[in-house]
Amino acid sequence: MKTPSIIIVGILILSELGLFSCSQSTSKAIIGTWQIAHLKITMPSYKNSDSTQNMEVLGKNWEAKMKSKNIQTTYAADGTYHSLHRNLQGKTTYDPAGTWKIIQDTLIIQDTIPKRITYKFRFKIKKNQIEYWGIEDFDLDGKVDDQYYSRQVKL
Repeated sequence: MKTPSIIIVGILILSELGLFSCSQSTSKAIIGTWQIAHLKITMPSYKNSDSTQNMEVLGKNWEAKMKSKNIQTTYAADGTYHSLHRNLQGKTTYDPAGTWKIIQDTLIIQDTIPKRITYKFRFKIKKNQIEYWGIEDFDLDGKVDDQYYSRQVKL
């Protein structure tokens, strides 16, 4: 009876070590500065209306469509991040910052500047690209119902 228990405990320990090392390598891979290559947001009940608003932009068309420089998000090894937003002249217009951590396949971003907001994204990193999927209140209508997708490239 004790042998199967020991085997089960051993398997659990090994699987935890595997998750930990996977998390550590993923954490190392995310460190650096990233820029949006593709952004797609679907906002049902846009601004509390009965219509759905879709927004999609590719990185190569970012400046023309968004009337700003492409957003650059930097993840630091110490678990902090900031997301630089600049106008077409290069002047910073918004620079939220805070902390980040990875739990399994989820990236958790905690804004602390300008205000406390938590975002959770499923994500996948392949070489110099990262994809995010999540639900948030992008249209600021008070409902966390907007579907967010982003593919970013490492600079």
